[in-house]
Amino acid sequence: MAGPLEGVRVLDLTRVLAGPYGTLILADLGAEVIKIEPPEGDGTRGSGSTSLGDTPEYYKHKGESGYFMSVNRNKKGIVLDLKIESAQKVFLDLAKTADVIFENFRPGVMKRLNVDYEVVKRVNPGIIYLSLSGFGADGPLWNYPAFDLSVQAMGGGMSITGEPDRPPCRAGIPIGDLAGGMFASHAILAALYSRQRTGRGQWIDMSLLDGQISLLTYMAGYYFVSGIVPQPIGSGHQTAVPYGAFKTKDYYIVIPATNDTFFLNLCKAFGKEEKANEPGFRSQAERTANREAVNAFVEENTRLKTNDEWMEIFGRLNIPTAPVLTVDKALSNEQVKWRGMVVEMEHSLGGTVRFPNTPFTRMEGIDAARYSCPPLLGQHTDLVLRDILGYGEEQIRKLREEGAVK
Repeated sequence: MAGPLEGVRVLDLTRVLAGPYGTLILADLGAEVIKIEPPEGDGTRGSGSTSLGDTPEYYKHKGESGYFMSVNRNKKGIVLDLKIESAQKVFLDLAKTADVIFENFRPGVMKRLNVDYEVVKRVNPGIIYLSLSGFGADGPLWNYPAFDLSVQAMGGGMSITGEPDRPPCRAGIPIGDLAGGMFASHAILAALYSRQRTGRGQWIDMSLLDGQISLLTYMAGYYFVSGIVPQPIGSGHQTAVPYGAFKTKDYYIVIPATNDTFFLNLCKAFGKEEKANEPGFRSQAERTANREAVNAFVEENTRLKTNDEWMEIFGRLNIPTAPVLTVDKALSNEQVKWRGMVVEMEHSLGGTVRFPNTPFTRMEGIDAARYSCPPLLGQHTDLVLRDILGYGEEQIRKLREEGAVK
């Protein structure tokens, strides 16, 4: 069965993480994504420590880093040097055939390269052209450089992440970039649906900072309603106690006891049912006001058994809980494997690579067995020029000699 986005062609002018993750979502959903890289390639092709452990040679030395490969599967890869006029012409020829263009350069770069929305819409009025930048294309910070850490800091979330009286802490996953990519893919899907009804394309200006502000949700709600600025609380919760990570005999377990019934059952699990009727423990309001004592009571008990032992006991009493899993254990979790959330792909240079899936495994037309490994640098340049644009060998040879393609 065809993927839900079969027939949608995306020109992917993104690099690093936010944009490539957004186009990965579209690619996994079945869109034809053509990743356009400069001659030197996406900067993340060599990112990260790829020499740890028994790593295949291609993975270490061929520009196929774990960082790059994690967000660039299911894409065709071509090289265009858009600083060269003939490469700009190739891009516009591709744009005529495309449904979507997705770029995440700093505002103004596409205009300097003569491939911005105003230019593209003249050759393809129905194009959906999305620009994703740190702070958007207007406002006082429009041209300010941004990284994931920057937008986590400026978006408010970093100020409430970590333990009290400790320095602000970024989220362990790059939520600034990843949220930007997810929001961008949502906007593209909405724009495709709108174009189906109206026939009109559009330019979409998206900002990583906007995404972080949106994710504040109820934290912003607390502030707007009460005037109190939220503070870091570790793995806890402002209005629910006990709620957080508690040490066990072998690691940590999380317990979100968000109502009185859950707390009563927790006390039963500890063999101390009477505790639920003591002052300071009887209601959610009392427990929130008595946070330190409640959390101390919980942890002095959780320390007595292992994660697995508590999971079995809490499961019998219907207490919501989960073990804190390290990355290796999360990826090997039976539920994760059952849901197809780790995919294996044969690399064109030999060997098998594994990466996390996107969470569409139960949609019609999604088949991880059809996934393709991320492209080598320029792997599909000739194929795209010949099969999509109909260029002849002499034309391709000339472009290569000019340095326009690779």
